[in-house]
Amino acid sequence: MIKFYWKNKPKTRMTDKRFNKLIAFLKEIEKLKLVERQVKISNQKRFENSAEHSWDLAMWAWIFSDSLRPRPNLLKLFKMLLMHDLVEIYAGDTFFFDRPGRKSKNYREKKAARKLFAGLPLDLKREFEKLRQEFDNGKTKEAKIAHSIDKLQPILQNIVSGGYGWKKHKITETDIHEYKINYMLHDKEILKIFKKLIETAKKANLI
Repeated sequence: MIKFYWKNKPKTRMTDKRFNKLIAFLKEIEKLKLVERQVKISNQKRFENSAEHSWDLAMWAWIFSDSLRPRPNLLKLFKMLLMHDLVEIYAGDTFFFDRPGRKSKNYREKKAARKLFAGLPLDLKREFEKLRQEFDNGKTKEAKIAHSIDKLQPILQNIVSGGYGWKKHKITETDIHEYKINYMLHDKEILKIFKKLIETAKKANLI
């Protein structure tokens, strides 16, 4: 049975000022749909966007969370996964195998987070910043899972799109192991998923 660990938070009064800030934020994050990634969707007609990627990660968390021990706080994990790529609205998506781009990734994304969260009501601004910091530190159970899923999803996306991204960038099995395996070692079930996906890709001659 999946536990969400809901907390009873005091009701926040919806003032006109708060409403306007929330709507402005929602309008701004709609732009995540415009951020293209380096992998295509299953019919190969266009690239996946970062909003679709974030939705996918939330679904991964939902369907696999009951197999993980200890079980994560699923509500926190959902929030972390839906939030962590919002900075790409300003910072852009950094391809995982883009070595030069990754050198400036943290700086660009921290700058983007400050700009994006600045317009939120104070309570939400603090929550977003706290979750962002937790994700970046990668030490809690939820943060580790979030990082793992963030690295697993592109593997499956490449499988369903015929390995387009791997072939375009000449990514090998060694590359995938070198850059992703350390994100899988904290949980034996996640490591098992990683190995099964790699085996599936190899059988299909995609890597």
